[in-house]
Amino acid sequence: MTVAEEIAESKAVIDPQPTGQLTTVQAQKPVIPKTLRECRELAKRLAYNIVTGYVEHDRGHLDKSAEAFFQVYLHLFPDLNPVRSWRAAELYVKILVKQDEIENYPGHDRTQVVDDPHWEEVRTMFLDFSRILGIPDSYADSTMNYYRFHGVRDSRYVNYCIESDRVFNSRVIGNDYWSKILGSLLLILTECHDKHDPMGLEMGLQFGMKYFEIILRARSSASQKTPGLVA
Repeated sequence: MTVAEEIAESKAVIDPQPTGQLTTVQAQKPVIPKTLRECRELAKRLAYNIVTGYVEHDRGHLDKSAEAFFQVYLHLFPDLNPVRSWRAAELYVKILVKQDEIENYPGHDRTQVVDDPHWEEVRTMFLDFSRILGIPDSYADSTMNYYRFHGVRDSRYVNYCIESDRVFNSRVIGNDYWSKILGSLLLILTECHDKHDPMGLEMGLQFGMKYFEIILRARSSASQKTPGLVA
């Protein structure tokens, strides 16, 4: 069975997480990889979870989607209380729902979607999301515009996507040395998701693993307290 089929059968790698149980959330601990092997294992888990988050959202399984995104934020932001990562995950799912409402509003053409005043609500939610995770406020504008233009296949989304990822991962890693490469991988992941077919899902997982491996290794190298990963 391929990894795409595994997710389609709801066998993705998501740690057990009772929805809404903040005491259970708070008890969870992020993994800090100490070797290259551990880094790659965690990168694989995060790739599965990020893809699962979007798949479950597309299916309308919002609680499962939030659980998957929580696992990603838990490990990318180990300095935060896990409750904050859980709240960020719940908020992110609400953003995805609002985005769908705008893009799928009956009778709206491309121009009306782009000009919809409800994008301001998305920007406000992204601002709250940013502040929960300690990301600069500029993330809200760039990410809102990334979603806004991507939904109508306007190529302007590309630059906003790269900038959004640069701001996000500068917070995670501590610098933007890998920003162009990571932003390019995020673009690939976005295009893979848009295929909505098994091959797109499969490729998304493969590129997702490399995306997270770069982040985890770069974060380890940038940390003054954590030595570089060993094989």
